[in-house]
Amino acid sequence: MKVAIIGAGLAGLSCAHELEKHGITPVIFERNSFIGDQYGHISAFLEIQHRPIKDAIKYFKKQFDLNINSVNTINNLTHYSPNKKTVIEGKFGYFIKRGRGKDALFSQIHSQLKKPNIKFNTLADYEPLSREFDFVVAANGSASFTKELGCWHETIKTYVKGATILGNFDPNTLVMWINKAYCKNGYAYLTPYNEKKASLILVVSEVNVNEVDYFWELFWNTENFNYTIVEEFKQRHETGYAYPHRVGNIYLAGNAGGSIDPFLGFGQLSSITMGVMAARSMVLGKDYEKMIKNVIIRHNQWIYEMRKSFNNADNKMYDIIVSGIGLPGIKHLFYHTKFNVIRFGYYYFKLKSILKK
Repeated sequence: MKVAIIGAGLAGLSCAHELEKHGITPVIFERNSFIGDQYGHISAFLEIQHRPIKDAIKYFKKQFDLNINSVNTINNLTHYSPNKKTVIEGKFGYFIKRGRGKDALFSQIHSQLKKPNIKFNTLADYEPLSREFDFVVAANGSASFTKELGCWHETIKTYVKGATILGNFDPNTLVMWINKAYCKNGYAYLTPYNEKKASLILVVSEVNVNEVDYFWELFWNTENFNYTIVEEFKQRHETGYAYPHRVGNIYLAGNAGGSIDPFLGFGQLSSITMGVMAARSMVLGKDYEKMIKNVIIRHNQWIYEMRKSFNNADNKMYDIIVSGIGLPGIKHLFYHTKFNVIRFGYYYFKLKSILKK
């Protein structure tokens, strides 16, 4: 079986890893000259977001035979709205290093390939590859191919501005802000590398590349930061869903398959899962759409319904939300049980919208 993978990202590398287990060495076409993200930052696996999966790292090992190492565990969640603050303690997930270097997430998966066949500095096209190979996995990190195939349905447009900052940080604390003034319908978060270095990220909805700088300055001044900035970056996020996820012998995986969730913008678990399931679909002849339905498609549909209601909230409601999640009963239910907050939120807001009609 001849398989081409476009993109040496999470989905592409995970697909290659799974194919190797079945004796298949795919050809990976990577447009960059390196493995990893363009910009270094710290991301997260949040348990509350992935339920019923309790521990993402154990899940990867058990289900996919992938060994993933974290930077640290998340033991503290600090939430800020314009006038409220809530701190919750427990075990909430992991901080993961993104960027380049052997300890970054992409490189960790790449190091587990036995015979990687990667053609760097190659801008591949799925159309000619689909005639040369038995299967093509489009995992190029964007919706460009998906749009050409007529499978892309955009939901949210956001711009991300981030920075690597120096200061004093708790290495086990994730800090989040919601404020209409500088986030619009987005959010901001701080994730530490260690006690002296962290990532600070602002996600703003419905703005262009120049406007995001204005909101970044407003965010920085409103929260009165005095950190030292080491590096800054900006990038556009395309959030949406793909259907179908397979067109002929072409599979759509990772960001090309709509892996980014429409609420917090995380897509790591979904991207890895889609890559593995694409490989299993090819090898076992199973329906790719059905294989990713529950873990990815339905999950992101639930999150999108919550996102639509979140968009209608104002700063007063943000204060109520941040205060509410700190109440003992709600805090325990949301953060210290197996209660599927995402699924509940979907049905609650769906019912609410039906009753309004």
